[in-house]
Amino acid sequence: MSGYSYTTIRMEPGESPRVGVSIYPDETAMVRYFPSRDTPAAFIGIDFADSQISIGLTRDTTVTDVQVKFARELVDAAAAFLAGCERLRDERVAGGSSEQATPGKAA
Repeated sequence: MSGYSYTTIRMEPGESPRVGVSIYPDETAMVRYFPSRDTPAAFIGIDFADSQISIGLTRDTTVTDVQVKFARELVDAAAAFLAGCERLRDERVAGGSSEQATPGKAA
């Protein structure tokens, strides 16, 4: 296993604590979409090592422009992350690595 994850908790006097979860995944990481059925409770789950991250709506939330904007920002960030991963992989392959690039799929 080449990936890792960690959690940080930052507490400054007079401020609310801040919790951060960082994941640097390997082949054991999983990203899943759990669609809503009768409620607006769809969510995305990211599992890696001992880290579990969920992004979604509560059951009592009416979907508004705020949630749609957040979802679009999430998609845009994921697309940019994918493009960066593919570019770095392709640069490594072009630089003489023995791995072969698969168009449209991150290694």
